[in-house]
Amino acid sequence: MQIKALLFDFGDTLIRTDKFDYDLCLRKVHESLANDNVTMPYEEFKRIYFDVRNRLYKETEHSLREPEFRLRITETLKHFSYSFKQEDAVIVRSADAFADAFMLMMQMEPYVPKLLQQLKTEDKYKIGIVSNFAHPTTPLKKTLERFDIAKYFDALIISGEVGWRKPSPKIFKKALQTLNVKASETVFIGDSPHHDIEGAKKIGMKTILVKKASINEDEKLGNPDKRITTLEELPKALSELF
Repeated sequence: MQIKALLFDFGDTLIRTDKFDYDLCLRKVHESLANDNVTMPYEEFKRIYFDVRNRLYKETEHSLREPEFRLRITETLKHFSYSFKQEDAVIVRSADAFADAFMLMMQMEPYVPKLLQQLKTEDKYKIGIVSNFAHPTTPLKKTLERFDIAKYFDALIISGEVGWRKPSPKIFKKALQTLNVKASETVFIGDSPHHDIEGAKKIGMKTILVKKASINEDEKLGNPDKRITTLEELPKALSELF
């Protein structure tokens, strides 16, 4: 079977997130709220935020629904007797403050643009991203634009936008539908044996595990078709798949 499409995980596969500072991003949320006269002590805000985030993920552990990022903020603010809707401007601004700070912390290996150009223009693959990120598409798209690689992607499938997170088959199927390809024609490349490899294989994709970032998970999980250490090894791994 000929490979027609490649799907990449975002964080720690295409883009490095090791400089991500969650506390700083949350402080930007807190500052944005304060600028809109929504005030509370930061440390208490932070504590409640993580309580809310953990509760929401616990509630969706089996369904794999993705609680949108703005829901975390509105639920956190209820503790401080504020009542907002997710679409309220004050909430949108605060969520965007988190995303803008997040975007600036991302890093990329210098060889990635050339690799993507080769895969796209020489090998003629359709290329997409499937990412677990509770905020809708904009910050990830801006990150790709910042590194001048957005032009190589035909699909950007984000859990915060589609409402389902990996390893749910629904988010993978959305990507296949967007690219108009079959699972058997697609290879998924990611760093998480559970979220990326198991999820993609369950619907029939070939998979490649990027081992460098999977130190917190058992690499045997998911039974990837290939293992590589960096994306520089990807063209060779693809040539050996079929």
